[in-house]
Amino acid sequence: MMAGHEQKFSSDRVRQLHWDTIFETKDYRQVLWHQNSPTVSLELIRSYAKKDDSIIDVGCGASLLADNLIDMGYKNISLLDTSKISLDIVKNRLGSKLETAKYICSDIMHFEPTEKFNIWHDRAVFHFLLLKKERVRYFEVLKESLTSDGVAIINTFALGGQTECAGLKIVQYDYEKILQELPSDLELIKHENFIHITPKESEQAYSYFVIKRK
Repeated sequence: MMAGHEQKFSSDRVRQLHWDTIFETKDYRQVLWHQNSPTVSLELIRSYAKKDDSIIDVGCGASLLADNLIDMGYKNISLLDTSKISLDIVKNRLGSKLETAKYICSDIMHFEPTEKFNIWHDRAVFHFLLLKKERVRYFEVLKESLTSDGVAIINTFALGGQTECAGLKIVQYDYEKILQELPSDLELIKHENFIHITPKESEQAYSYFVIKRK
């Protein structure tokens, strides 16, 4: 039991150190996954969320999603990441622009929500989960976090696209593959492939999946 606990802590610590190093040593505006305007996510959130809905951005990094949501009139926003450095970047950038923001520094495997969210957004976590047990836990946390009528919006790398990101291996997904991961009480209601143009103007193939409780 103790050995298992130590190994789990070690994995968490490795993830934290990896992302802390990324955000400490690189300009987040130049990393390949950065979006000046996260158009796809914003359009999906606008389709499913009212302005007073509670939104959590899981694995937020230093994304500009929160900035854009604020400009659109959303205020009830929580930002979760394993890297305190990335959260500090967002805090400093937003300042008092989002006084009610909740900044949560936690590994997704051990996130214990203290409130329910109408929208779960993830562009940077699920495709890094290489182990089946991690993906099972991910959906357990997702279900614990969502309201009964809540919606999860998950972006992943698409089949035939990137095999690594930020020096880490990833898992690619399409419609059939994501269905194999979903618990029986979650339903895939929408999906589509899209192209992300990186800051270096190269292309990356992504997919998005919109998921609800049955």
